[in-house]
Amino acid sequence: MRMTGWISEILNRVRQRNLSNPERTLDSYDRGVAAIAGGKTAQAIKHFTDAISAVPDSSKLYHHRADAFALNGQHLEAIADYDVAVRIDAAYPDTYLDRGNSRYALGHLEAAVKDFSEAIRLNPDWGEAYANRAVAQAELDNLVESDQDASKATSLGIDSDRLKEMLGAARSASSADNA
Repeated sequence: MRMTGWISEILNRVRQRNLSNPERTLDSYDRGVAAIAGGKTAQAIKHFTDAISAVPDSSKLYHHRADAFALNGQHLEAIADYDVAVRIDAAYPDTYLDRGNSRYALGHLEAAVKDFSEAIRLNPDWGEAYANRAVAQAELDNLVESDQDASKATSLGIDSDRLKEMLGAARSASSADNA
């Protein structure tokens, strides 16, 4: 089995040499997406890094590598890549949402709220962004803002039972922090 993986890697290297730069970049991107789908985030990071080295001004590639870092629990690295993606394309709301999620994971709640707010500004009908901001607001003990965002998220199709569960956990965390 190891021999098959080794042979496969050699064949891939030979095939890569015969690809044009755009084809090689697309191939690296496709491999990165497939690696994420297969739960192989470290491999995905490598593939997206290969693609970025060929096309260093692609916000999409930085965003995908950031997603792989985030899935791998490397939120600081993810934030660095989301920052680059924002500098390249400041009008893509998904980058703000995902960067906000990494900031939230690190406990940077106010920065997460700012990112969720920017995602909402760019896409005012995005229920997930309202839900995420509601949870961060609840943890910050901004209950009025949290309730407003939760109401809006629910009106945009977010599952109210799941959101209530998340808000309850966030409010419990806030209470524990304040005790």
